Amino acid sequence: MIHPWKMIPVLLLVGILFPRLSMSSSVPDDPHKQIIAALTEGNATALSEYFNSMVDLGISGNEDTYSKTQATQILKDFFIKNPLKSLKINRQGSSTDGSLFAIGEMKAGADNFRVYYLLKKVSGKFLIQQLQIQKEN
Repeated sequence: MIHPWKMIPVLLLVGILFPRLSMSSSVPDDPHKQIIAALTEGNATALSEYFNSMVDLGISGNEDTYSKTQATQILKDFFIKNPLKSLKINRQGSSTDGSLFAIGEMKAGADNFRVYYLLKKVSGKFLIQQLQIQKEN
């Protein structure tokens, strides 16, 4: 029988080599995945779960700061008038202040749009601070 004290180095080695085994369930989901999924589905309600309480929203030149509820309704109207056909995210990144962003192309209705969103961390969760959907010429 192995003495319990002799198992300590083995347990420490396992903890050093495989630290993510115990932490894997606590790793937060990538916010981009859920946001891109909601955009791809044209689902303003699902997207609004990631809105900050106030959102800088710009759709085809109409830009303003809206409450979460107002921004959701504006996006619902946009997706009704412009049924989504495709979304391609071209670039994702982060800035020096820790915010995240994504830039992409959307085909909706008969038009092409450039999409940009900016996420800022609020109370430990990344939320959409700014969303731009601009019609391309």
